[in-house]
Amino acid sequence: MKLLKLGVLLTIVLAPSNSLFAQTQERPNVIFVMPDDISHSSFSYYKKNAPRTPNIDMLGDESVRLTDFHVSPSCSPTRGALLTGRPSDVVGVWHTINGRNMMRADEITMADIFKANGYATGLFFKWHLGDNYPFRPKDRGFDYVAWIKGGGTGQQPDYWGNTNNEAHMWVNDTLVEMTDENDGIEGAFTTNFFMNRAMDFMEDNIEKNKPFFAYIPLGTAHAPHVLPPDAREGVSAKNGTIENIDKNMGRLMKFLDDKGIADNTILIFTTDNGAGGYLRGGKGSNYDGGTRVPCFVRWEAGNLGGQGKGRDVTPLTAHIDWLPTFMDILELKDVPNRPEKLKIRGRSFKPFLDNNTANDPVDYKNRAVVINDMWTEFPEKYKKLSVKKDNWEGDTILNKWRLIRNSKDADWELYDVLVDEKQEHNIISNPKYNELVAELKAEYEVWWKLVEARSNEYTRIIIGNENEPETDLHAHDFHGTVIWHQDDVKKGATGSGFIAVEFDKAGTYNFDLRRWPKEIENETTLTSAGSGKALNIKTARVKIWNEDTVYVDEKKEVNPNADGVKFNIKNLPKGPAFIQTWFYNAAGEMEGAVYYNYVERVNN
Repeated sequence: MKLLKLGVLLTIVLAPSNSLFAQTQERPNVIFVMPDDISHSSFSYYKKNAPRTPNIDMLGDESVRLTDFHVSPSCSPTRGALLTGRPSDVVGVWHTINGRNMMRADEITMADIFKANGYATGLFFKWHLGDNYPFRPKDRGFDYVAWIKGGGTGQQPDYWGNTNNEAHMWVNDTLVEMTDENDGIEGAFTTNFFMNRAMDFMEDNIEKNKPFFAYIPLGTAHAPHVLPPDAREGVSAKNGTIENIDKNMGRLMKFLDDKGIADNTILIFTTDNGAGGYLRGGKGSNYDGGTRVPCFVRWEAGNLGGQGKGRDVTPLTAHIDWLPTFMDILELKDVPNRPEKLKIRGRSFKPFLDNNTANDPVDYKNRAVVINDMWTEFPEKYKKLSVKKDNWEGDTILNKWRLIRNSKDADWELYDVLVDEKQEHNIISNPKYNELVAELKAEYEVWWKLVEARSNEYTRIIIGNENEPETDLHAHDFHGTVIWHQDDVKKGATGSGFIAVEFDKAGTYNFDLRRWPKEIENETTLTSAGSGKALNIKTARVKIWNEDTVYVDEKKEVNPNADGVKFNIKNLPKGPAFIQTWFYNAAGEMEGAVYYNYVERVNN
């Protein structure tokens, strides 16, 4: 694998339009960079005593800044909404684990559309929308994929033992060990690694004269934090990680300059959820501290920013708006015959990016955006909702309304963040706002109908398909219990839940139920302590059913010195099913969990 010496850039390119942006001879490249779990207070652009981020600060100065830009309050929901132009709950993503982070297989992604319009597409670092077929990034329109599994280093589906300092990652289905590359930053670190892969991808397509869409959702600075090798003395692990992101941003921007494509590349920098700071709430919150994040857009050839040309764009914008905005500016065609149930729900904010207020559409000004983050097995009405809407008079925004409700048992709340940015003064009881509140509640009801229409569906991992001959079912995806991190495996956390699947073909399937993953099978056995706690596993059980029909419910004794417990199950029918597994001790009680279950179809 070729390794570049230059670093990462966050860039998005929008295609030129005669009426709005300067005309260019070549289609622009698009780079979208989105670090994890940080927001305004993590950058010295917004806060003087924040981590030192001179490169991001410079990008902010040179960008069109969306000052009221909103995402979901946590990882997977933001990704699902961004990539589809549709609310996260509508695409099946209202959690970060338990199978509710898998974006429905029929959804059409941003990568699908860029690819259909002749762009090379690449994903770098954190996907978090499903680790198995048909939910992987390579199944969702990305040609080049360099990623970790799960939602961050060290999470249960990730390669065993990964940290941001020492890791193995998948690059186009090849396992690659991270090393210290000659990239200008001291030591090996995940952000460096994935930025290097992004630049490999970019350089390859520059040589081919092919426009590219590089989606760079960084897994940093999600916990757990480790001190990067390049960190300055005395800095905390998290702040050192943020400053390392900034160095990689600088490398990326230099790379674009050196390759002569900076002006005709749209560089977008944002983050995936709020992190509190001077706003109310933080990650997971439906107040602005959980959803409002920075968003910088630079594309000098398209009259969007440039040195001395930074400016603010103040209308309400959101993650669901980026896909229709790209399609509008770049004149990208949608995929043919998009079903009505997959209708794009975001709005293009292209008209607001210029200085001509005459072309700003009234229907956009009057629209409302509903964002929430339920973290539940099934959607719950009124759970952690926020309805956001601007109130305009001509070209002036008079109010920025936020209707809030935390649960069905909680009271409604109303704020105007234009005058009450910290959302400290609930004005819901003022009768002069009754009509407004009724309008915002009605907007929520429209949104809820979209969510409810498919809320009973399961996103199903497909087993036995040639695109993934062996399927590793993870405890991370159990419905009904929470086992999400490798630390849970080490301590022997007890739990069992079902996983929704679909058998691609009828026939015989082999199941290999394990406590430890295959990558450390030479170091462990089913009952050994490994790097954690030994378990007293005596029997294993697997149950497979669909609706009222049980296909198998089998239990067998284990060999404590084996790597796992193997079941050979015949006559499984093609179609949907549920799989649940257990380990038991000598007393017949649950012992730990089947954290890894390797399944493959026997080729008859």
